[in-house]
Order: sequence, then structure tokens, then C-alpha cells
Amino acid sequence: MTTTQREVTAEQARSVAEAARETEWRKPSFGKQLFLGRLRMDLIDPWPVPQESEDAQTFLTKLREYSTSSIDGAQIERDARIPDEVFHGLAELGCFGMKIDTKYGGLGLSNLDYCHALTLVGSANPSIGALLSAHQSIGVPQPLKIFGTAEQKQKFLPRLAAGEVSAFLLTEPDVGSDPARMSVTAVPVEGGYRLNGVKLWATNGSVATLLVVMAVVPKSEGHRGGITAFVVEGRAEGVTVERRNAFLGLRGLENSVTRFHDVFVPADAMIGGEGQGLKIALTTLNTGRLSLPAMCVAASKWCLNVGRGWAANRVQWGRKVGEHEAVATKLAFIAATTYGMESMLDLCCMLADDDRNDIRIEAALIKLFGSEKAWTIADEMIQIRERHPVPH
Repeated sequence: MTTTQREVTAEQARSVAEAARETEWRKPSFGKQLFLGRLRMDLIDPWPVPQESEDAQTFLTKLREYSTSSIDGAQIERDARIPDEVFHGLAELGCFGMKIDTKYGGLGLSNLDYCHALTLVGSANPSIGALLSAHQSIGVPQPLKIFGTAEQKQKFLPRLAAGEVSAFLLTEPDVGSDPARMSVTAVPVEGGYRLNGVKLWATNGSVATLLVVMAVVPKSEGHRGGITAFVVEGRAEGVTVERRNAFLGLRGLENSVTRFHDVFVPADAMIGGEGQGLKIALTTLNTGRLSLPAMCVAASKWCLNVGRGWAANRVQWGRKVGEHEAVATKLAFIAATTYGMESMLDLCCMLADDDRNDIRIEAALIKLFGSEKAWTIADEMIQIRERHPVPH
């Protein structure tokens, strides 16, 4: 796996990232006010009113039943793959269209109901939560929802709502959070562009039929150039999945190294315009970040369930271990922290469901808080289990 590295200075790297950021705060932000030292409780109190939807509640009930009865989380961990029948079952429920508008065949869920769904399915197996969130939080549906043309939405969204999988390809072997070093190119040709280069850590990349690919268009006469977003057919000529990456956790995750060799992409598959790719990525990630704490809530609730079950049955020193203060304190910490994490997530989702709010900082806050506390909770659960194997 070889790539051509672009050498850039620190100043150039910063300028590329800063140029893609939104520069105006036209909407209220509780998080921003906190950073400025102002406690604006009026922005979150009274608590936002969630959007009530009977269809959403019916879907969540069916998803809970399916997750409990038809998903074997232990099997996914053993086999390091999600079974085909689970893919089909999720598609029949409409899980691949949770965030897609109903006029394109999706469910049109709110951010709140969507994150509740990820929590449910993530409790069965986190790889499934990652599959669904990467598909529609950052995959093709969300960029098209915000920046796509009517023709692009009509062409791609019904396919995705029906069960096709999408992926988001930004990272490269030498490019992580520094997009100025991006080396995948999209050279203008008659009727479109030619893509060349390698993408790394492409979640869903090994099974996706539609990809959002970030590539650099060289600046030239008639072309603004810059990082640009494209919808690429996963089975297009020249697209090669070179490797399915393996992980210690999330063993069922379909994550790939994907190479593009002279892949032709028609001009009408470009999202937004030339040079708008990084802005599209950053904007997509505003609400996309909410999916990660949703799965942290799932993991924390699962840990609480395992810890409570053990504490109620394991006996040491003539008492159930849950009656010993040290263990009871750990269980109380897990329960209280999980409650706080879920409350923060619900609030952020409801703020995001109101287009009048700016939730850039709030989404980042709950992602950080959820990630850090989920690690701590997992460690506490292992302490409670006394190093005994943890059941799936």
C-alpha cells in the first residue's frame, strides 16, 4: 500500500481546516455560552419538548424485539462478521433508512428517536450500531440531505433506504485530522473526474455499494479545485477493497483499505461544488457525532446489567458482593453516570431536532464525555466481576 505524500507546512494545514469552518454563529448555543463563562439556562430550561411520533415508537418496539430475539452478539464476536440474515432483517425493518425522509422510502426519524434506535441495537452488538451509524450519520444519506441536489436525492436515497450500505471515505494512510495532506486526487476529464489514491479506515467500506469520497481536485483554468466530495459506486471499475481491517473490539465491523485506480465519476455525482468537501464533512459530523455517545449509553447500560446480575448472585464473606460497600459504590457510580450520559444525549438530540439551534459544541461535549465515561464504566464493571470472564 503506497501513496504519494503531500508536504505542507503547519500554517498551510491550519489554513485548510479553518477555511472550511463555519464562521458565523447565527443560532443559539448553550455550549458556546458556557465557554464564554455565561450560564444561559434559558437556552435549555424549560426542557425541549420531543417530537412525538407513533410510527417511530412502533419502529423502536419492533427493533427492540428483533434485537433481543434475532441478533446473537456473541456469535458476531466469535465469527468477526455480521451474518447476512441480520443485514436482511435490519433492512426489512427499515434500519438503513432511519434518517432518510419518508418521500424517499425512509423512516424520517428525529435525531432523538434515531439515537434511541442505535442504543437499542448497540446493546445487542456494538458492530451493528457502528454499521448503521456510519451508513447514515456520515455516509451518503446525511451529506445528500444537507447539500445534495433534488436529482441526487432521488437517484441515491431510495436505494439506501431499501437496504444498500454506504460509507464515508476521508482518512488516508498519511492523513488523519490533517486534511491538507490529502493525496487522493480527482482530476477533471470530459464528463466528470478520474479518482486515484488510497483511503484507510473506511467503516462499511468492505460491504458498501455507495461511497462518499473526499478527494483533491487540482486547481486549473475553469476549476476552483480543493477538497471535494463525490458519491462513488462501490462496484465501479477501478475500486478495490485491498483489505478488511481487524480490531480487538467491534470484531464485526466492516472496515476497509480501499484503492481507487482511474475510477471515473460523472460530474453530477459531485456533492456541493469543488472545494466544498471539507465543509461538507465538518457539517455532516455536527449531528453525526451524536451516534457515538448513543452507543456509549448502550455499552454503559449493558455493563450495569452485567454488574448488577453478578453483584446479586456472587457471595463472598457470607454476603452477596453487592451488599459490600465497595461494590455498591461502583454500581451506584455506573448507574448515575449512565443516567447523566443519556440525559445529556437526549438533550443534545432535542436541541439538534430544532433547526433554530447550533449544536456544534454540544455534540462535541457529549461525544467526549460519553467516550471517557464509557471506558471508566467498563473498567468498573470488570472490577466488580473480579476478573471473571464477562458474558456476551
